[in-house]
Amino acid sequence: MPILNPVHTRRLFQLAFPVMITQVGQVSVQLFDNIMVGKLLGADALASVSLANGVFFSVFVLALGFSLAIPPLVAEAQSQKDHNTINRIFRHGFVLNMGIGLLLVILMLFALPLLYHLDQPEKIIPDTESYLRITIISILPFMAFQTMREVSEGLSFTIGVTKATIIANVINIVLNYIFIKGVFMPSLGVDGSAYASFVARVFMVVFIFFVMKKNPATKRYMDSFKLNFKLFRRDVFRKLIKLGVPTALQMFFEVTAFAAAAFICGLISAKDIAAHQIALSMASFTFNLCIGFSIATTIMAGNRFGEKNYVELRNVGVNNLKIVFFFMTFCGLIFIAGRNVLPTFFTKKEDVEVILLASKLLIIAALFQLSDGLQVLSLGVLRGMQDVKIPSMLTFVAYWIIALPLGYYLCVTMKMGAYGMWIALGIGLTISAFLLIRRFLRLSQMKIDKFNSPSE
Repeated sequence: MPILNPVHTRRLFQLAFPVMITQVGQVSVQLFDNIMVGKLLGADALASVSLANGVFFSVFVLALGFSLAIPPLVAEAQSQKDHNTINRIFRHGFVLNMGIGLLLVILMLFALPLLYHLDQPEKIIPDTESYLRITIISILPFMAFQTMREVSEGLSFTIGVTKATIIANVINIVLNYIFIKGVFMPSLGVDGSAYASFVARVFMVVFIFFVMKKNPATKRYMDSFKLNFKLFRRDVFRKLIKLGVPTALQMFFEVTAFAAAAFICGLISAKDIAAHQIALSMASFTFNLCIGFSIATTIMAGNRFGEKNYVELRNVGVNNLKIVFFFMTFCGLIFIAGRNVLPTFFTKKEDVEVILLASKLLIIAALFQLSDGLQVLSLGVLRGMQDVKIPSMLTFVAYWIIALPLGYYLCVTMKMGAYGMWIALGIGLTISAFLLIRRFLRLSQMKIDKFNSPSE
């Protein structure tokens, strides 16, 4: 009996590979921002951008979570060839996502002065605030893109999103260099990186709009898209919110845990923040590759869920968990082998203390790669089963009840700095992975038993 199911494995990579490229492209925006800011402007500038991105993504992830309610519903409707339902999900999802995006922009702009009361190094706060003012506005174009992306991926059309992300990433890199370095214009410093990201995100919306208008899999839904008030229904909004709120909270708990970790490291020094950001950038890179597997699994599980084929749904989840296990083991070995070289890509050679600390953090990151990948894959298959409330609670316990208090104790009380913080994060991720896998195995078996019982 083969370790992996060839049919499920082939389908996973068909769906996941374009999504993985998309995720790499999206995380590369932040990754290249960190590399170019660190290389061109130094460790203090890198710390500013790290703090800004931590705050930004802590809030922005709420909007992203709502958008992730779309793919399982679209995948379920597609398996039943229910085109009217897909039209409704698209229409209602767009309005909901843009409304949430606008609300978050307003709240974040008003909350900016709080940065000066968080006990962070004073020298990095002005650049942090300036960077955030520009980046916050990019929530709106990105949410328009995200809505179209999730509908497209729910329909198993992923390559268009990939193209948009790759080209936008190239634009971001080029503009980063021009704006930060000051080519043909005065240098914009840290702000230049924020402007580059904003322009790239606007481009993504325009590009994916025209791609979806041309592709046969998505054209009919783009042509049917209307924002007529009479077409909106409360029950569709309720369904999206029912799935979206727990998903948004689950993502919020995880991302804010890492953002809070940056603040805790900031209680020690700017060096600890910078080293934390370097290790986090590398861990985020592999994590976002696993998000590709997770989204593909959501689509595969959503199709089986719509067909009520619970045996195959369980087989899909178990098979894909094995693939992620092998993949993240490989990534962890790369982290260990390259721990002394990888940090040098993010900062100047003179920042020796930052490089040495980051290399130590990469060893810990390598060890919890397995847990990180397994927990995000488990969340993907559970989302495909439209099970989101309990997983959200489990991630809250793992990150906020266990990881962060332990991290503060090790980092600050025990004076272990960022090293102690990362030990705690690794423990939290491992607990999360264990609880979520257990949840999937129990729930899928219950579905199988109930469906096969004589009363059904």
